[in-house]
Amino acid sequence: MPKLPEEHQSVNPETSKPGSLVEGKQSPPLHVVEAGSLAGVQAAMAELCQREATVKDRLNVLVASQYDLKRSLARLDISRANLGSQAVSTRAISNTMLSNAATTARRLSAAVSRLDLEQARVKGTLDVVEQIAELKTCVLGVTGSMGAAQDWEAAATYLKRASKIPSEVVNGAFAEETVPTSEVPDPPKVTLDQAAESLQGLFLREFERAAEENNGSRVTRFFKLFPLIGKSDVGLDVYGRYVCQGVATRARSNLNAGAGGSQSTEGFFYANALTKLFEHIAQIVEHHSGLVELHYGAGRMVRVIERLQIEADVQGGIIIDTWSDERSIDRKLTDIRSYAFNFLVQSFLPIQPARSGTPRAASPSNRSTSRDSRVQSEEAIDTKEIDALLSEMTTMAARWSLYRRFITLQCKVWRRSVLR
Repeated sequence: MPKLPEEHQSVNPETSKPGSLVEGKQSPPLHVVEAGSLAGVQAAMAELCQREATVKDRLNVLVASQYDLKRSLARLDISRANLGSQAVSTRAISNTMLSNAATTARRLSAAVSRLDLEQARVKGTLDVVEQIAELKTCVLGVTGSMGAAQDWEAAATYLKRASKIPSEVVNGAFAEETVPTSEVPDPPKVTLDQAAESLQGLFLREFERAAEENNGSRVTRFFKLFPLIGKSDVGLDVYGRYVCQGVATRARSNLNAGAGGSQSTEGFFYANALTKLFEHIAQIVEHHSGLVELHYGAGRMVRVIERLQIEADVQGGIIIDTWSDERSIDRKLTDIRSYAFNFLVQSFLPIQPARSGTPRAASPSNRSTSRDSRVQSEEAIDTKEIDALLSEMTTMAARWSLYRRFITLQCKVWRRSVLR
């Protein structure tokens, strides 16, 4: 009889199940062809029957699930058919309705873009036309105000308005063709520049005349006009010279008030003169900064302070030099450097022994000599006068430190306002 395959081989269900051990060893499968007895053949047949039953059970399970599988496949076929019809309908809608809608949307988008472009061009053209009209108004207004009317505020205001117009419009060919008239034939740029230079010279003359006449209202009037014509630096410079002249005049007046009199010999006359100088400059900075910032912008007072500081150095130097000459500071320094400190030196020297023919150390003659040298030293240097000078110098240094802190604080405040 031929040998069965391994999957049809069986083992004794009682003693040799797959994976079981007999006396520590795995028993080999029992084959019908190898059975040597009836019992072995029956055991092999029983094993085969058992395996047949297991296979039949698995086949029955598969057969039972085949119905569900066929039903699921049928549902999938139905869904595929439905999806196919939906895809056909979707492609039909896309090719008919959505295609037309997309085409229409693209056409509308292009039309809107063209409309926006045309609108922007029209708006730009209107802006240029308005700017040209404003430029022409400013040119005619400047020339008219500087004519018989001599309305300098109006002329400066027209120049301020013209400065807000873009330079490409002012220098453009369209402005050069449309703005000039028979009364003003020059290009607008030339006319405005000439008007600004003419007004600058006029404002400078009027400002200096008002300063000479000490007319504060006219000084303020023309000082406010410089930024309107674009000459802010010129206005700040001339204003700085004006306030510096006031500082110099008052400083000389305070210094000359005590010159040649008893006041200059007082202990704190020059310290008071220096204090008045610093107080005057601080008052100018505090009271005039509002006007400068209002018409010239935040932080522009620093330019005036720079000129004031130069004048403060000049006037303060004059006061210090006069004080040095009046108090003979150089001579006193020379005397102090050459002071021998005889009395102090003698106090450290050993006492000389008494000798014959010479007076004793404690004799009246020695005391007289020591007293004479001390009197001469005290006459050469007056300690009370040195103390007064030191007090006056300390007062000057304290006033300068206070003034410096004030100016530094003001400049920091203006710098922060500009950075904002």
